[in-house]
Amino acid sequence: MFTPLIYDFEKSTEVYKITKKFLYDNNYIPELENLYLAYRGIGNVIPETTENFWSGHFFPYIDSFEELEISFNLCSMGFYKQAIVSLRSGLELGLLSVYWNLNDDGHKVIKNWLKAQEDTPRLSQIWQYLIKNKNIQLFQKRFDLKKRLLDLGYLHNYVHTKGWKHSNSIGLLKSNFQTFERKGFEIWFNSIKEIIPVLCILHLLKYPIGIIKYDYSSKFGIDVPSFGRLNECYIYRLEKVIEKDTLKFLQFIALNDNETKNILEWINSLPDITDEESEHQIIEMDKMEIASMGFEKWLEIYEKIYNPNNEKFLKRKKLLEKWAKEKGYGKPLGRG
Repeated sequence: MFTPLIYDFEKSTEVYKITKKFLYDNNYIPELENLYLAYRGIGNVIPETTENFWSGHFFPYIDSFEELEISFNLCSMGFYKQAIVSLRSGLELGLLSVYWNLNDDGHKVIKNWLKAQEDTPRLSQIWQYLIKNKNIQLFQKRFDLKKRLLDLGYLHNYVHTKGWKHSNSIGLLKSNFQTFERKGFEIWFNSIKEIIPVLCILHLLKYPIGIIKYDYSSKFGIDVPSFGRLNECYIYRLEKVIEKDTLKFLQFIALNDNETKNILEWINSLPDITDEESEHQIIEMDKMEIASMGFEKWLEIYEKIYNPNNEKFLKRKKLLEKWAKEKGYGKPLGRG
């Protein structure tokens, strides 16, 4: 690295090593995993239909999650101010994910903003629009969600460097390059520990069916339509990051939401999927994967997932191996 740089890569690497040890020694990893997995899962509540697919309605959520990921990386390397700036961006984009899709017309109303022909709305404007939603109104009467958002306003101070406290030194007498600082990490951690639950709550208020536990595979197999549902593994993560009384009230809202009730009524009216139908779905999915990676690579992966001596797997393997050879999908792409 050329000499004028004080904030160099080597120092970042050293801070990362110290941060990693600190996280494991102080048992932060499980909570961080719950937070990030909860927010990764919440994206599944945003329906993708033939009308809105590739419209950009999903973009704010995707960019929000990426900002929160980048924020962790910056924090791990001692760039605490920049990490918190990324948190602010992640929060704002997460709010926009609900804002643009609030009336299920995100694929239309987001277009000008997506093309940078419209300014990003301010928090006050976002809230004025969000509070028109009946579920958000009901939740606000019981829990002051608006205050939680306003209380996160301090993140703005890091964007505009409100004095020494919000500078690269985060108010500490420290070296003029990146160093591990427990205070810096704790500011960041306490921030993301509030941001992710708030964003998850707002998404669940817009798409309340996401908090309902239901064995959708019994009706659809692996081909479940996109109507805002979540797998139980993601609901489990939400239960780890959202307060119990809040979660209970979200479930109450979901069970009394007309759209949710209509979807569940439709699902309950469907017959259970047969074993033959379910197996056919799995085989068709496996064919798509084999076409993408080759039979050898597919088999290598799936023999680690399934019991290679399982009768059903052996039958599926034999059928797919024959199909792959006929189609020329035997070996991974790029190999002769």
